[in-house]
Amino acid sequence: MNLLQSLVVILTGSISISLFSMHHEKIVNFSDCKGEVGNFYVSRILEGGTIEGFQKAVNLHQKFYSSRGFNVQIIPSVQYQREDGEVIEKPYMFSTLVLFPNLKIREEWREREFTEQDQEEFNAFIKLYDENNEIIETKAICNLN
Repeated sequence: MNLLQSLVVILTGSISISLFSMHHEKIVNFSDCKGEVGNFYVSRILEGGTIEGFQKAVNLHQKFYSSRGFNVQIIPSVQYQREDGEVIEKPYMFSTLVLFPNLKIREEWREREFTEQDQEEFNAFIKLYDENNEIIETKAICNLN
């Protein structure tokens, strides 16, 4: 089983457990999410890509939201393959979760107008990401509270 399949299995299992514990509640559409919402990006590491370069992009990404007064969390992770129960030490994939406190804040962000400075700073962290990884999967996330 490859890492992407493993991530899907783990994410599906986590969601199933959460939903099972709330079996009496209605399944939530994304637009009805009462919890935190976000974008989840899974990326393959490019040849020459590094954890340090990825982390630098994450730090600029976080600064981008924070400097504009938005309470958005950038949560990075590095995935490693497992074989026969043992972790293979070489990084396999990166993922980034961009997490907004709620739908209202996410919509406020999406509706704001980008300035020229916004675009320059956005391009700077995207360039760093692009030097280290390539996005292969994007999902929307609703963290149930």
